[in-house]
Amino acid sequence: MYSVIMNKFVRLFSLFFAFIFLLLISSPVQAVQFKSGTNLNLPKGENLDESLFISGEQIIIDSDITGDLFCAGQSITINGSIKGDVLCVVQDIKINGLVDGNVRVAGQTVEVSGTVNRNLNALAQTLTLKKLAAVKGDIFFGVQSVDLSGTAGRDLAGAGETVTVSGSLFRNATVNAANLNISDTARIRGDLDYYTEKDRAASISSQSVVGQVRRHDLIYEDKSAPEKSESLSPMSLLSKVIFGALAFFIIASVLIYFDKSRTEKVINRIQEKPVLSGFIGLAVFVTFPLVFILLIMTLLGIPLAFVTLFVYFVALIVASVYTSIVIGWNFLKLVNKKTPTPFLSALAGTFTLGLIASIPVLGWLIALIAFFTGLGALFTSFLPEKTK
Repeated sequence: MYSVIMNKFVRLFSLFFAFIFLLLISSPVQAVQFKSGTNLNLPKGENLDESLFISGEQIIIDSDITGDLFCAGQSITINGSIKGDVLCVVQDIKINGLVDGNVRVAGQTVEVSGTVNRNLNALAQTLTLKKLAAVKGDIFFGVQSVDLSGTAGRDLAGAGETVTVSGSLFRNATVNAANLNISDTARIRGDLDYYTEKDRAASISSQSVVGQVRRHDLIYEDKSAPEKSESLSPMSLLSKVIFGALAFFIIASVLIYFDKSRTEKVINRIQEKPVLSGFIGLAVFVTFPLVFILLIMTLLGIPLAFVTLFVYFVALIVASVYTSIVIGWNFLKLVNKKTPTPFLSALAGTFTLGLIASIPVLGWLIALIAFFTGLGALFTSFLPEKTK
């Protein structure tokens, strides 16, 4: 159970730090301008010598921007020239102008008719590269439907249900697609590696690929056949519990040593109101995504949103640690009748909770309750105390 929880948190942290990395690698500029509204139109000739954070329902950018462009909204059209990078989360976006940097977008529909001098990264339902469009760097995508009619200066890599290539690619292409169509007008100067299901037939023009064409069949397991449950040996299960508990004990030791007052406060709340803490933790876990979305939609709340997101992920990791300390404290108190030290409580608690979590069916439920209880107590520990 510990390893499952840690693996999920590692994935969440990877996504979070990947997004932070996208923000950090943007080129530094002298100033930042914020704009928000329902319908926004930045006219041609009104050039911005700075980075721009913009949000709204309908946004048209005809101005030239010297810095980076960060945008969020329903519909965004970029007709001007962007000297830096473009990073947007939108429903529909059209890029008709020139982008000197990278374009990283997530949305329902992404359409590029202009020029991108570096890379294009897209996560969308539909990605379209028009005939006159040019991406001089790499194209990476994860979409449902892709139509690439323009020119890509380097490599192409991505996955989609339907991938159609009718434009030019100067290097290699690696594609995972259920339906792949490389038309007669396409020109891939390097190799083509494509991954598809074994019973799928790809449509590839023999004259369109200069290099080698390599097919990789995807074979999935037959889910209709009953799966054989792989049971761990007692020694393997014990090793799993020990290593997982040691990892949580290290976290607990760090909390106790560097943040003793906060740790004691959280532990006391769990001892005094475990049921209430559990319900509060469940509420925090469920409602935080909505709070994050609301913050990200308000332009001025974007910095606060990502700071809160970081704190939230840290809380998810350490929540069960606080509960395990309480479990260890009560267990040692029951056995020895003496008040145990916090470190000894943490050691006993992490191993005890690890063993409980390894119990089939019931174990994961107890571990989940412990997680919500710790999360709720940690959240309430930051609330102001009631003055008597």
